[in-house]
Amino acid sequence: MNDGLKYFIFLAFAMMVLQSFLSYLQYRSYQKAVSALQGKGWILGIGMRKGGFHIKGGAIIVLAWDRKTNQVMACKRLQGITMWKRFEDVDDYNGMTLNEVRKIGIEEDLAINPRLREKEPYSPLLVDKRRKKGALIQAIEAIDRRLAKEMEKEEQKKVVQDDGLERQELQARLRARQREIRKEQSDKG
Repeated sequence: MNDGLKYFIFLAFAMMVLQSFLSYLQYRSYQKAVSALQGKGWILGIGMRKGGFHIKGGAIIVLAWDRKTNQVMACKRLQGITMWKRFEDVDDYNGMTLNEVRKIGIEEDLAINPRLREKEPYSPLLVDKRRKKGALIQAIEAIDRRLAKEMEKEEQKKVVQDDGLERQELQARLRARQREIRKEQSDKG
């Protein structure tokens, strides 16, 4: 084999190993960012926008929202095109409600995707398989989905509890009716 070809193959292999190592470091950074916000009892919303060949690159946003205060408590963002990037704290959204941050997220989405939003305006019901929505709006939608699931579970619990009360009432009536029948039978006998 040609020495130049061997050198090229070795260089390509070394670049793949380097990329794998840097991806691992970025994954660890992601884990640290999520776990730093997760242990505080806040609801997390994670949004990811793929960058492709876009100049700004992709972005991942981890948004922490506290239901007691109805405010965003913390936000971390990883944005860029290089593997050297790490999550940075973003204090711009701290203290804002979800609706205030949602407005900013929709504006950001419009700035990122002007041609796409001309064809089809933003909708939370829009399925975004290619992850072209803005990362911030995706994080907010993730929080909304989590809240909707929790509300659905609470409603199911109420239905089960209500059903349980009705069942208990029916069982009490049945027992009372059985006692009446036994009493009638004992009076006849």
